[in-house]
Amino acid sequence: MKITTLSADELELKEGGTTGIVIGAALVIAGVVVGYRLHNANSFVIWIALALGAAGIAAILFSSSITVNASKATGQLRYQKKRLVGAQDATYAIADVFRIETRKQWRLQNTPSSGGQNVNMQQPVLVAQSAIVFKDGREVALDHQKTSSTTSIGSTVLMGGQGAETAMAAQVAKFLNVPFQEIMPPNMGAGINIVSGSGGAQL
Repeated sequence: MKITTLSADELELKEGGTTGIVIGAALVIAGVVVGYRLHNANSFVIWIALALGAAGIAAILFSSSITVNASKATGQLRYQKKRLVGAQDATYAIADVFRIETRKQWRLQNTPSSGGQNVNMQQPVLVAQSAIVFKDGREVALDHQKTSSTTSIGSTVLMGGQGAETAMAAQVAKFLNVPFQEIMPPNMGAGINIVSGSGGAQL
């Protein structure tokens, strides 16, 4: 997420871009090359090539970019989500925004074990995503889900920070003059952090 325009009356931020399409295209090309060059060596290679191609097509279809433009002069917020499947373009009233939220949760991710053993280990990964919440309960995403790296020392898990994304979400809330709420997983020791123009309160 990147704030591209910020003034007293206008804010614009953009999230995502062409990275997903580039990766998807690379996977499709890799699948074609593998299938063409190695299909005679082993019939199993065909399935690998098809899997690469399918993953590449999915990445192209579902990669997206988000653009949010808020204007105090017009009192409107324009939300655009561009992708090949399921594009969205809508305009909302800034007065209808209830708050900005950043939600964080732990997910287990399989990682190769050390020592050369062919055993996958599950390691906790912190996933975060910010959203605009409206007074009628509707929500739109400000960014895509992002993960942070974690390091384990004994039974203690040290997590990488996502401070930049959280700070930008808080800046959007400040511009819109609405509360910012950061929702933490229970085991992070800081349940809900609500920040408003007059200060913050931690629950």
